[in-house]
Amino acid sequence: MAAPKEILDLVRRFNEHKEAYISGQYNETQLRREFLDPFFKALGWDIDNAQGLAEQYKDVIHEDSIKISGNTKAPDYCFRIGGARKFFLEAKKPALDIKHDTSPAYQLRRYAWSAKLPLSILSDFKEFAVYDCRVRPGHEDQAATARVRYLTYDQYEEKWDDEIAAIFSKEAVLKGSFDKYAETNKKKKGTAEVDDAFLGEIESWREHLAQNIALRNPELSQAALNYSVQQTIDRIIFLRICEDRGIEPYGQFQALQNGNNIYARLCEIFHRANDRYNSGLFHFNEEKDRHEPPDRLTLTLHIDDKPLKEIFKHLYYPDSPYEFSVLSADILGQVYEQFLGKVIRLTSGHHAKVEDKPEVKKAGGVYYTPTYIVDYIVKHTVGKLVEGKKPKDVEKLHILDPACGSGSFLIGAYQHLMDWHLKWYEQNEPEKHARGRPPRVYRAAGGVWRLTTNERKRILINNIYGVDIDTQAVEVTKLSLLLKVLEGESEQSLNTQMALFRERALPDLGDNIKCGNSLIGPDFYGEMLLNTLDDEERCRINVFEWEKAFPDIMQGGGFDAVVGNPPYIRIQIMQEWAPLEVEYYKRRYASAAKGNYDIYVVFVERGLSFLNKNGRLGYILPHKFFNAQYGEPLRGLISKGKHLLEVVHFGDEQVFAGASTYTSLMFLGKAGTDSCHVVKVDDLDQWRKTGQAQEGEVPTTQLNQGDWHFAVGKGGTLLERLNRITTRLENVTSRIFQGIKTSADKIYIVEERERRKHRLRIYSPEKDAEFWLEPDLLHPLIKGGDSKRYSLTRTNRLILFPYARQADGETRLIAEDVFKDRYPLTWDYLTANKQYLEDREHGKMRGSQWYAYGRTQALEVMPLSKIFTPDIAPRAAFSLDDTGEVYFTGGAAGGYGILVLPEYSREYVLGLLNSNLLEWFIRQTATQMRGGWYSFESRFIKNLPICALNTGNPKERAQYERMVSLVESMLALHKKLAVVKTPHEQENFKRQIDATDRQIDTLVYELYGLTEEEIKIVEGE
Repeated sequence: MAAPKEILDLVRRFNEHKEAYISGQYNETQLRREFLDPFFKALGWDIDNAQGLAEQYKDVIHEDSIKISGNTKAPDYCFRIGGARKFFLEAKKPALDIKHDTSPAYQLRRYAWSAKLPLSILSDFKEFAVYDCRVRPGHEDQAATARVRYLTYDQYEEKWDDEIAAIFSKEAVLKGSFDKYAETNKKKKGTAEVDDAFLGEIESWREHLAQNIALRNPELSQAALNYSVQQTIDRIIFLRICEDRGIEPYGQFQALQNGNNIYARLCEIFHRANDRYNSGLFHFNEEKDRHEPPDRLTLTLHIDDKPLKEIFKHLYYPDSPYEFSVLSADILGQVYEQFLGKVIRLTSGHHAKVEDKPEVKKAGGVYYTPTYIVDYIVKHTVGKLVEGKKPKDVEKLHILDPACGSGSFLIGAYQHLMDWHLKWYEQNEPEKHARGRPPRVYRAAGGVWRLTTNERKRILINNIYGVDIDTQAVEVTKLSLLLKVLEGESEQSLNTQMALFRERALPDLGDNIKCGNSLIGPDFYGEMLLNTLDDEERCRINVFEWEKAFPDIMQGGGFDAVVGNPPYIRIQIMQEWAPLEVEYYKRRYASAAKGNYDIYVVFVERGLSFLNKNGRLGYILPHKFFNAQYGEPLRGLISKGKHLLEVVHFGDEQVFAGASTYTSLMFLGKAGTDSCHVVKVDDLDQWRKTGQAQEGEVPTTQLNQGDWHFAVGKGGTLLERLNRITTRLENVTSRIFQGIKTSADKIYIVEERERRKHRLRIYSPEKDAEFWLEPDLLHPLIKGGDSKRYSLTRTNRLILFPYARQADGETRLIAEDVFKDRYPLTWDYLTANKQYLEDREHGKMRGSQWYAYGRTQALEVMPLSKIFTPDIAPRAAFSLDDTGEVYFTGGAAGGYGILVLPEYSREYVLGLLNSNLLEWFIRQTATQMRGGWYSFESRFIKNLPICALNTGNPKERAQYERMVSLVESMLALHKKLAVVKTPHEQENFKRQIDATDRQIDTLVYELYGLTEEEIKIVEGE
């Protein structure tokens, strides 16, 4: 589209009076009203909130230009979609030279970088500059640094369509054009996201403070050191954010750098904060009605000036790239989630070392739950509970996160409740509630209604509860919630309200956010004496008594909502550092009864037990337990009570950036329901923007402790129909068996180097040496990756067996004396490794036989003709070992053998197994692994529906013979492809293979009676 008339008029007017505008007399406020406001109205933005939206949902937020040491408090405009920031606009009067002046660019970039926005705009209407704000700002940067677009007003008409409206109009943002442009114009050089940078910043604070405090305070324990460092950092961050929000005097830490005894003067600031805020963050004296003891430790510490000066030096403009007024709770939470993954350890010499916590090290890192996931879970738990209620009813709701971490879910729940209350008051005589005793709302600048600080405190204290095993996490959650209380306040508004209510600004959260192990109660000690545990073990276990911690709630039946992202840690990993806890879980929880479960299943069971009779639970967790064996007890528990309300299944879409964890959202109701709402998300991006997904209802009566398959939409109907086929793979096979598990692969798996008539030269990776061995006991070995559809690749790998086929045809262990006489070289090789085996309990001597294999069930059937499948694969990869020559291992790198019954052709079954249809079935029903791979283990493939034809029927006989013929052709084509050399020949055979594959799929669709619509579902059209 061409530039609209309003823009052409603005350009003409500016051109006609340009000299007056750039003279310096024309100020920024005039520019905003007369030029920038109409400019962005023409782009579709509701600049004046003509729609009358509530504050939290306005398109555009205008910030007052409060000057703080030459800096403004916040950007002039913040453009939002659904309350989420998209970009900033910083306005400057036309007298400035935006193209060359470095200060405005640095100011804008600090705002947007700190708010983690990809792009933002600097404009005086005369100029329009767009910056990539993912590049860390530096005060010595040129004005052009990270600038990705620069226009002057005389270009607006020409560039309007492609370079302005196509990116920055509201319609373009809604359609994703803004995000696409931001991604394609991302500058790689110098890119450093604010959360990564700030994490590095506070990690360096921790290291320097820990080292200095440990040095100057040699009597401190490790726990006291961690507490002291954490509290000091939290207090500095809290007060520095309050400074940039205009709540605290600006530059108070900066001033401390002048002079000595910095920590003593810093403690004076902390004391003043105690008088002002009443927060547990600054709780130094005994006070009536406060249950947590005061901090009598940190103010007595000795801390040198140097580490404090280093911290304060980088907190202020121009040295600091951070603009704390726009540093959101979400960003702070992401930073702290990573920060809490490490702990300070004291060495024997009382030196401080910062290292990963064992659970974080084993889990491969810490991942923060994205805000949109938090919001969805909160909306479908807390949001459901407040529907149709009044504030007096809502004040009785109690919301819990039993593993709160840095507090992201509690912040989300708190924000949802504040938004709900404000909207309710606005719609129900706000003036009345502003005059109440106490008042619930007040009119802020611009005539907008806001909740009073007292009301925000009331909501927090009444509704929000959290527990975490980590004392540092508890303090961070409190910090984040307290900052949320003060959001939108200024020093003036806060002082007015403090005078009105005659109380300090913040609540004490000691009764709401507590430290303890949500899974372990005092019955843990019932079977052992306390003196059998050392201090470190008691601290780690951190027993928690819910009835004492929250007596009124627990006596009242429990919590109304439980939300969160429970830890994902496999129990065999926990066994390494928390064996006592693992044993307790096994005794205490039904969900911990089977296999190598993940700890999140216990959190589900525990969370369900916390709910009152009408309570709702919402978690994000891996969906592996829907199908995994270890999930059976939990699936049984949930299905028995018909607790499953809703599942959002993300399939192989990745919610956590940088992680390979396949997740779902699960919502449970204590009361039970007859129907579960299922949302299947195939495109995470689209779901986030538009809510697009497959949806449907699944009767809870169909769910039991067996595998959960959520059949919804057209694909769900097809899956349900296939599930009604009574003949399964297990019905047409005599055995589906796992490969050999040697328990000592390094010994038994070798490489062939040279072959002679009676012996082979092999290479042993374990010995890093070569040996001559008799060929009788060596067999070709394949791994899972050697199998493709209809094709097995032979390698030089061999497996060494202390077994031999006897005259009667059976495979038996060879007696030691026979082995030693007939296979002296092999015997020498094995005995040379005997100690290796015994040390790891992999092998034992029993009488005169050598047992070296963990499992030997597969040995008798391994030499038979079989279909082979890898244990895990990205797609169906069934192949045929027609001669029985090859052997294979079990486990993730191995696979399974399938022995087809004589009355069924191996080729016929192989064609079905490799078809698009049965591969689609596996994708719907099997456990999904990392990287988009699927499990093909026995318990999944045995349920594959097999079309059992009646070969006495001429039509079905013809279909059967055609399938056998096509598969025989496919096997022959793959063998030929493996030996041809030229590219032309290879391409020719690949085309024949593709054509034959299509014929097989067409035949399978015919056999199973698929409609055109169902074929499109299978083929992903």
